[in-house]
Amino acid sequence: MLYSKDTAVTVIRRMVAKDRLCHAFILCGEKGVGKKTLAKYMAAQILCERGTGLPCGKCKSCRMIKNGAHPDFITVTPRGKTGNYLADDLRAVISDSSVAPNEGQKKIYFLPRIDKALPAAQNVLLKIVEEPPEHVCFIMTAETKEKILPTVLSRAIILNVPEPSEDECREALLEAGIPSESAESAIAVFGGNIGRCLEYLGDDGAKKLPQTVGEITDCIISGDEYALLRSLTSLEGDRELCLDVLAALKSVIRDAIAQKLGGELYSVCRERAKKLSETVRRSSLRQMYDEITAAEAKINGNASALLCLSDLCGRLAVNR
Repeated sequence: MLYSKDTAVTVIRRMVAKDRLCHAFILCGEKGVGKKTLAKYMAAQILCERGTGLPCGKCKSCRMIKNGAHPDFITVTPRGKTGNYLADDLRAVISDSSVAPNEGQKKIYFLPRIDKALPAAQNVLLKIVEEPPEHVCFIMTAETKEKILPTVLSRAIILNVPEPSEDECREALLEAGIPSESAESAIAVFGGNIGRCLEYLGDDGAKKLPQTVGEITDCIISGDEYALLRSLTSLEGDRELCLDVLAALKSVIRDAIAQKLGGELYSVCRERAKKLSETVRRSSLRQMYDEITAAEAKINGNASALLCLSDLCGRLAVNR
């Protein structure tokens, strides 16, 4: 079931019904909000044999998409060491795009986390996104638009994927067979983020993320630079967790800014975000956000994680 995805579903339905489908979409939202689920549903909307913009669930195309076997819904898998796309990954798409669809009128390429593609790879993608064959459509996902080239962004429709409400998340967790008490404990940490809640409940290792983000936030609040350095550098050996923690820490800082402006909070440590907003000036919070973004870029570029995290500690402490 889709939760809080009505806007995106309606956009695609109207385009398909009017036979005016855009050739590229980027689904933006935090990890776990359901971007991949939405992408699969969008593919069914586009490829369903009835052509109404609403998948019937019964035709051959709908059944193949449900079973992950549709030859015209192609997931592009990145081969970079950190999960980033290489230029050759996307050159292969250009070569394949000239081949007509196997089953219907469209061939859909699904590129998850296009924001992890290096600029050289994005420039390769731009060549096909600028002037794609009539039968080609791209569905991409991203956690942030900041790392996507403006030239790529300008050639796609951006669909923001919101976090489901806590009630929707609760319904999804209960439907998945999660006991009510466990569901509430996950919602208390991740709010309506269904994917994060399921990951948290299904993997003890996933519990390290909110714990580590909370520790780092506490260090910033208290001004304990030594403890901050220790918490940050402990991430050196796990690059994926390191990048997840930095992304979540940015969400906490964003929430702290939102708290000052009377906005809604969405991060994994909302109560700590409130304390952070009471402790640090808004200008300093913005600077911290930028420093973390810069550290992410360096680590994604295969710089030494230890050096980047040590440098980040000093920069966060200065802005404190």
